[in-house]
Amino acid sequence: MITQCPACGTHFRVTPEQLQVHQGQVRCGRCATVFDGLRALAALPETAPDAAEGRAGESGAFRLEPVEPAQMAAAPQGAPARAPEAAGGGKDYGPEPEQLSLDEQLFADPAQMRRDRLWAVGAALLVFALAGQAAYYYRADLAVHYPVLKPYLVKLCDALQCKVLPPQRPRLIAIEASDLQVTDPARPGLIQLTATLRNHAGHDLGYPALDLVLTNTKEHTLARRVFLPKEYLERGEDVASGLPANAEITVRLDLDTGDLSPAGFRLDLLPAPPP
Repeated sequence: MITQCPACGTHFRVTPEQLQVHQGQVRCGRCATVFDGLRALAALPETAPDAAEGRAGESGAFRLEPVEPAQMAAAPQGAPARAPEAAGGGKDYGPEPEQLSLDEQLFADPAQMRRDRLWAVGAALLVFALAGQAAYYYRADLAVHYPVLKPYLVKLCDALQCKVLPPQRPRLIAIEASDLQVTDPARPGLIQLTATLRNHAGHDLGYPALDLVLTNTKEHTLARRVFLPKEYLERGEDVASGLPANAEITVRLDLDTGDLSPAGFRLDLLPAPPP
């Protein structure tokens, strides 16, 4: 019997023993192609026994080799096999990668697992502490912008002995009007400051501090004083409640300037300390 390589067309003499090995899978001795010898099998004519031998002799007496199934997966049937390249190509790529065993892949080191767990717990505690510090520092803004959080912030401040007050934003409060007048002509040192403050924010703001500067005719500073909310608000008014959104308040302060004889004044708003 003879068979033919589908890649290079070379004919080979085969025996049943060769074809029984690995279900007839053989490798061509000329082009190294792995193919099924049973598909291209043909009976050798008895009248011309030397024909097949001559063809094989002309091709250099190539021989067939049985192949393993693993080699069949690496070399598809009908495709010429490529010669393996020299290992490394003359280059040093370092040691080969180490293959983990099944135990190493499925079971980690218990000590390492405990260390990882401690690190995770420590990181969670740090995140919780950072969130608590942020909530404490920005408690006023959180209570204004997220009213649903205010009861919890109040409870937190009760435990930490702090207060949840409206935020201090003097730039959002405008001085709508201000005036400085002598209340008693017989006593020119007694004057009254009148100022109207309006909250232009969309939420409550803390009462600001009033920065009053008295000047002379050349606008030089004669005196300066900062008035806190508890000093200019009317009695009984809660300082911690703040100035409501889009509301205004009129401030009146009676001042004794002595013999300074101020000719003008400047009035600014400053953040007030917690009451």
